[in-house]
This record gives sequence, structure tokens and C-alpha cells, in this order.
Amino acid sequence: MKVLIVSDSHGWQAPLQQVIERHAEEVEQMIHVGDSQLPADAEALLGVHTVAGNCDMPAEFVQERLLTWENVQVWVTHGHLYGVKKSCQTLVAAAKGKGVPVVVYGHTHVAISEMVDGVLCINPGSIRLPRGYEHGTYCIVDVNEGAIAVCYFTIEGRVVEEMSRTFSL
Repeated sequence: MKVLIVSDSHGWQAPLQQVIERHAEEVEQMIHVGDSQLPADAEALLGVHTVAGNCDMPAEFVQERLLTWENVQVWVTHGHLYGVKKSCQTLVAAAKGKGVPVVVYGHTHVAISEMVDGVLCINPGSIRLPRGYEHGTYCIVDVNEGAIAVCYFTIEGRVVEEMSRTFSL
């Protein structure tokens, strides 16, 4: 199963739409991890699982959601309510409390995937305002028999090999 994950597009509707259209035929699920700064019914978000970021209208989006990738439970939240700019520890503790092995978050604008205390934490970075990398990023997750491959792309669609990793759950 392949999943497209985007975050922190901050009002960019056309570039977001281009990313979604580029991969729509190859993924089974699409997620926007908040700070789209678009209305929930925006064309670019149709068919996309969304959560509210700190810059979104909270009444239009849910704060978090649980999804399933094959048999793996995944918790999606923007991260601003869990202090992710300082540390992922509160986020990881919350994920463990929910009994989920994977958490997808945004807010930091830093593209990173890492195993923290037994929880796989995935942040796609930001397509508009990246930090720690010169280009905007997003990722595609490929879940296959307990392995989760996280492949990062620049907003132009170029694979970022040095960021991409595979994890076992």
C-alpha cells in the first residue's frame, strides 16, 4: 500500500494540486497533515485525509485521525499540540497511549522519519516553507509486509535519496 503525505503547504493550492495529481494513480491514500490554510472543501483537498494545523480554521478540520495502512494503525496529527518543535517525546508518549506504532505529523517543516522509543515518527516536511533542506518536500510511504519505506521527494518530484529510509515494525 502506498500513501502520499504532504504538510504545511500554507495556502499553495496549485502546487499542492500538482503534487497530488503527479501521484494520484500510484497511491491508495493521501494525507495532508495540516496548515493547508485552505477551506476544507478546497478542490486540492478532495479525497485527501486532513487534520487541522495551527494556521487552519479548526472548525473545518478534525484535530487528529486514526488510519490503517494494511494492518498497521497510524495516528495523524499536526503536532503543534504536542510540542514537536522542542521534542517528539510528548508525541511519542501520546502515540503509545493510543497503542499505535506509527505517527504522522507536521508543524516543524523539517522532513524526517525516525524510530523513537518503538514508535515510527514520519514528518513529510513542508512543500512551501522547508526547514533543514533547500527544497520543499513531501513523502510517499510504501507499506509492505511489516516494512515501511519512506521515500521523500522535492516539490518538483525528484527523489531525495539521502532522506529516504525503510523501517521494520
